[in-house]
Amino acid sequence: MMPRLALLAVLALLVVTPLFAEVTLAGGDGSSFEKAILVQGATEPTGVAAEYAYLDKHYPGYAVTKQSLLNHKDRLYDALDFTWEGKPHRIYFDITEFFGK
Repeated sequence: MMPRLALLAVLALLVVTPLFAEVTLAGGDGSSFEKAILVQGATEPTGVAAEYAYLDKHYPGYAVTKQSLLNHKDRLYDALDFTWEGKPHRIYFDITEFFGK
């Protein structure tokens, strides 16, 4: 529960930060490496916040069970495992552009 509250606090700060408005999500539906959601124009804090904002919008009431940093074909991905409506899901975000920034 505490990590979710911390995340909400970060999201609240980012909503009023102009940098957050520059983050865009493009690409696929996140169902595989090949269809990953591409996070563009982000730093690590704004990129991660955008990932969780995406989950909030598309999977209300989700619960993250695991977050993994993966390397696939020279690109970096956040793979988020979560449950939603009682079923397990995994979504891939391509974070190559912002990882380490």
